[in-house]
Amino acid sequence: MSEAAKTDADEAALRAEIVRLNKVVQALMNRAERSMNIGESDFNLFQTTIMLEEKVRRRTEELEAASRTNERTLRALRESEAKFHGLVEQSLVGIAIILEGRFSHANPKLASILGYSVDELSHLKLLDVVVEHERALVAEHMRKGLAGETRKAPCAYLVHRKDGTQADIEIACSLMHVGGKPALIVVMTDISERVQAEAAVQRLNARLQEMATQDALTGLFNRRYLEDAFERELIRAERHHFPVGVIMGDLDHFKAVNDTYGHQAGDSVLREFGRLLRLHARGSDICCRYGGEEFLLILPGMAEDKACERAEELRAAVAATPVTAGASTIRVTASFGVASFPRHGRTRDELMAAADNALYAAKESGRNRVRGYGGPPGIAPGFP
Repeated sequence: MSEAAKTDADEAALRAEIVRLNKVVQALMNRAERSMNIGESDFNLFQTTIMLEEKVRRRTEELEAASRTNERTLRALRESEAKFHGLVEQSLVGIAIILEGRFSHANPKLASILGYSVDELSHLKLLDVVVEHERALVAEHMRKGLAGETRKAPCAYLVHRKDGTQADIEIACSLMHVGGKPALIVVMTDISERVQAEAAVQRLNARLQEMATQDALTGLFNRRYLEDAFERELIRAERHHFPVGVIMGDLDHFKAVNDTYGHQAGDSVLREFGRLLRLHARGSDICCRYGGEEFLLILPGMAEDKACERAEELRAAVAATPVTAGASTIRVTASFGVASFPRHGRTRDELMAAADNALYAAKESGRNRVRGYGGPPGIAPGFP
C-alpha cells in the first residue's frame, strides 16, 4: 500500500473512533443527566419525608400532652364527682333536683325526711308531698325559682310523710339546667323540732307574761299590770271625753277567816271573790288584786252612778255566796268604795285615793256596804 493510501486509511479510522467516542460521551452525559434528575427527586422526596416526620412528631407530642392534660382533667372531674356524690349522699340536709316538677334525683337524707325510698321519690312530684293548703305557695316558689327570682331566705312549708304524719320543711332552691331544660336544685331541711321548740318558747313566754301581769292565786291582773293599764285608760278617757269608774273592794274581817279556818281556807275565799269579780265584769273592765284581800276594778266609760250599781251587785253576790273549804262552809261579806274620773280626780293616784277614802267610809259605817266618794253617788259632771 502506498504511503498516501495508508494515511487516508488512518484518517478514516480516527474519524470513526472520534464518532464512536462522541457517542460514548453523549451516552454518558445522557446517563449522568438522568442520574441527576433522579437524585434530585430522591432528595426532594427525602426532604419532604423529613419535614412530614417532624410535623408528625410535633403533632404526636402535642396530642400526647393534650391527652395527659385531658387525663388529669378527667381524673379531677371524676374525683370532684366522687366528692360531690359523697357529700350529697352523706349530707345532713335533703337535696333533690326537680325537673319538670318531679324528683329527678334525691339523696338518701331527703328520702329519710319524707319517709320514702329514693326510687319511690323518683315517681313523685314535689307538690305530691306538700299539704294541700300550701301547694299554691310552693308552686309559686318553684315558678319564681325557674324564673331566677328566688328569695334569698328559705321558705317553710308543711309536708306529708309517707306514713301520714306531717313535718315542717324549710326549702331553698336555685336554678340549673339539665339537658338544656331548666331545673331546680332544692335543699330541704326538717325543721319540725325547731318549730316545736319555738312554739314551746312562745308558750313559755306567754306564760311568763301572764305570771308577770296576773295574780297567781285569783287569776286577776296584778298590781304591776294595773299601774300601766290604769294610766292608758285615763289617757283614752281624757282624749275621748268619757268617764271611768273606779271600785275598790275589801273582804270584811278576812283576818278572822285565816285565824279560824286557816290560810288555805282564806285562799279559797280570795279565789271565789276573784271569780265573782270576773263574773260581773265586762270585757273592757280591768279586774285586779291590788294586794292581800283588797281588789280594784277599772270600768272604762262607766259613770259614777252605774259604778255604784255594779259595786252593789258585787256586794250582794259576795254575801249570798258561801265558800266551801274542806268540811267548812264560810260566809263572808265585802265593802266597796267608788270614785270616778274626772269628778273625783284626773290621775291614777287621785282616783285611787278617792276610792280608798270611800271604802274606809263603808268600813266605818258598818261594813258590807257601798259608798261613793264624798257622799251619795251622783252623775259625773260634763267634761270641759
